[in-house]
Amino acid sequence: MTRRYGKAPFRAAAIHGGPGAVGSAGGLAEGLAVSASCGVLEPFQSKETIPELEAELEKQLAAEAAAPVALIGHSWGAWLAALFAAEHPERVSKLILVGSGPLHSRYVPLIGERRLARLDGRRRERFQALLAELDSPDAIDRDALLAEFGALCTASDVYAPADPPCPESPSHCDGRMYARVWAEAAALRESGELLRRFSALRIPVTVIHGEADPHPPEGVAEPLREAGVSFSFRLLPRCGHTPWREQYARGPFFDLLAREL
Repeated sequence: MTRRYGKAPFRAAAIHGGPGAVGSAGGLAEGLAVSASCGVLEPFQSKETIPELEAELEKQLAAEAAAPVALIGHSWGAWLAALFAAEHPERVSKLILVGSGPLHSRYVPLIGERRLARLDGRRRERFQALLAELDSPDAIDRDALLAEFGALCTASDVYAPADPPCPESPSHCDGRMYARVWAEAAALRESGELLRRFSALRIPVTVIHGEADPHPPEGVAEPLREAGVSFSFRLLPRCGHTPWREQYARGPFFDLLAREL
């Protein structure tokens, strides 16, 4: 499934995070269609391995996008967009990584530390319990667990929520997809293969990161520099993990995207 914003030709696509946060890039795609006055696609991920997700995205873009297309990936979606662009450079004009997870495992502990520091005692305990449950092969109702975990992450990851709040697009939390895809993605990072795939990029790359994002911005920028990847870097002040839902960063974020496109 692919949602469309604005009018054809569709020259940009917003790739959602998670894995399994299906439909969570709706606010990004909608705001971009307005700010950049262009057609934007929001492809929904439905597969449970990274190669299958890449093949699915290829079919979605081939069916509706005006190639080459600008890919704007958020969080896990930044990784998927980069993996796709490395494999299909002829289909991608530009890659924009928004709130990407760190590309080297040495930065991973900082995410949990920063999230826990921003939650009160009860929610901190529940966060840790949910993380353990999601990692358990015996977990029951993974969709509900992922939805609750996502809500706690949202509470910890925001700097100042937009007022009025950014309209939420309909979304579905796919806990099975999260478990299977994230295990594969984490292994790619741990082995160094993820960064090797990034090093194959031969298209313009822009990194946009919130200064207050628990995912450390240096965890994206420093590994890219070490791998010899050419990129531009934009740090948004007073901004958490999801810029389009932020009070202070929403406007500058969409202005920046419009200039990038």
